[in-house]
Amino acid sequence: MTQYATKAPLSADWQALLAAPAVDVAALVRDEVPVEPGVYLWRRDGEVTYVGTASSLRKRVWGKHLGGGVSLGGSSLRRNVCELLFEIPTTVTGGRNREKVTPEQAASVRAWLGECTIAWTVCDSAIDAEELEDRLLAEHRPVLNRK
Repeated sequence: MTQYATKAPLSADWQALLAAPAVDVAALVRDEVPVEPGVYLWRRDGEVTYVGTASSLRKRVWGKHLGGGVSLGGSSLRRNVCELLFEIPTTVTGGRNREKVTPEQAASVRAWLGECTIAWTVCDSAIDAEELEDRLLAEHRPVLNRK
């Protein structure tokens, strides 16, 4: 049962994103991720965990969220997963004076993300993607979205 089963009927925006083809992150190939702007959806164990927007889906998903570095500053998703796994507040790993995590912690965050699936929808522009994300998050806020 998904987290939305007991909520009000889903909007057409949510229905479309939830129906988009999902790819196992562990099997994701960089060139399969579109370079166009869009909105993306992470699921773990079938539950929606995060919704994000990007001016380039490939740069955001591949470059920021699936990065292996010890700085989490470029990815709120990675910071939120780090907090979930290690109870390190996002205020420590983000912001101007951010602290880096250990290589082992960064690997654990990436491994956690690797057990997820991702789906996306391409939008005509970055502004359209931001507006879609805003509508989606106004209706439902997945656990790792903390705006």
